[in-house]
Amino acid sequence: MGTSKFVEEINRRFFNNELSDKFQAELNKIPIDRPDVFAMVERMFGYIKASGIPAQDMSLLLGELLGSLLARILPEAWEGRVPPVTVAGRHQAIDRYIKSNQWIKPAKKKMLDIGCGFPPYTTIDTAQFFPEWHITGADPSLPQYLVYDEVGNYATFDKNKSTVYFQPVAPTIENWNVLLEDAAATKNGFEKLLNELINAQSESENGLPRLEHNPIQAYETDNLTFVHGGIGQIDIEAKDVIRCFNVLFYFDDIFYENALTWFCDQLQEDGLLFIGGNWAVSSESYYNVYQKKDGQLINRAFVFGLDCICPFGIASWYANHDDDRQTAELVKYVKVIRQDNDFLNRFYKIHDAQRLKYGLCPRDDQGYYGALDSSITPEELWPLVGKMLEELNEAGMNQEAANVLQQNGFNARINGVGHIEINF
Repeated sequence: MGTSKFVEEINRRFFNNELSDKFQAELNKIPIDRPDVFAMVERMFGYIKASGIPAQDMSLLLGELLGSLLARILPEAWEGRVPPVTVAGRHQAIDRYIKSNQWIKPAKKKMLDIGCGFPPYTTIDTAQFFPEWHITGADPSLPQYLVYDEVGNYATFDKNKSTVYFQPVAPTIENWNVLLEDAAATKNGFEKLLNELINAQSESENGLPRLEHNPIQAYETDNLTFVHGGIGQIDIEAKDVIRCFNVLFYFDDIFYENALTWFCDQLQEDGLLFIGGNWAVSSESYYNVYQKKDGQLINRAFVFGLDCICPFGIASWYANHDDDRQTAELVKYVKVIRQDNDFLNRFYKIHDAQRLKYGLCPRDDQGYYGALDSSITPEELWPLVGKMLEELNEAGMNQEAANVLQQNGFNARINGVGHIEINF
């Protein structure tokens, strides 16, 4: 099936042929030779439909992310490896919740942040937020070599000098397109540069291009260390807290269940496990909280941010398998909230005004969420998204959403960081 026929079919199946022409034009940029992207978009749209999100809420930013960016970040683009994508400040709300949740006991803690990515920005943030704790970051993609080219684009390599990942200095869609127009040539260019820098007698005057050996060591401090490996691959002492974010949505439910068993073995009694996903500035956060009691993991809560009911990005639905339990759980609650018309009308009144005020995909004259204000840079976008969530929470919309869930029989409340928490 060609891309245009695929777009026509999913528009019919999931949106009753109501997607805007401009949104469909963005989807038509999906590479025809990437069945994994087709499958991912189809799965996402299934979740979106099940959540009750209409075609009018599918912004052109979302269309651009699905049509142009998604193919760059799925494992198939990296020879089946999970890309070590990470963003500074991504877990800022999660750090605050770990510190203040109702099950944590005040004391010095030992914490494992598994799937820390590289550079390990979020793990560094956590170590700075908990200066009295000892934090261990772990990831199978931690590199042996790090190479920057003459403009600051970088690539990471394993001990065999094979490319693990590369990324533009500013990860915009345009910059990604430059590197990925001929991905093999980009990879070969970085590998050639690696060998040149290994054999170089001196460094360049401005620091570019540059080679770093075992670069993870530069991030270690008195309370922060790193180990190479993933779930089931590392040998560590038992921890009080484990965080695993933006990892398990790459794997099926059998892997998830096996991971829970491994996590349980790595936790101290009464220890806490946080599993979930999110994006920059803790947007679109959703997560489970587990606690080890009598040698078993107890599911204490499922938690999510209000922005998951009308997200800007794709983190809410980023499930790589049809049996993703956390996405199914999120869909269940979002559907209930969105079925309450009184709540939804109040939400849209505030949220649509926010989008218009900040130039973040406001509704067009046909009622569809449109494009970003062209003056907004990628560095400005996500802080604005985070600001909008704060404003919605300050207006009490998160509490109203929790009230809707309570009226439908769920034990819902607002936790200390403004997220909607369903306790079990």
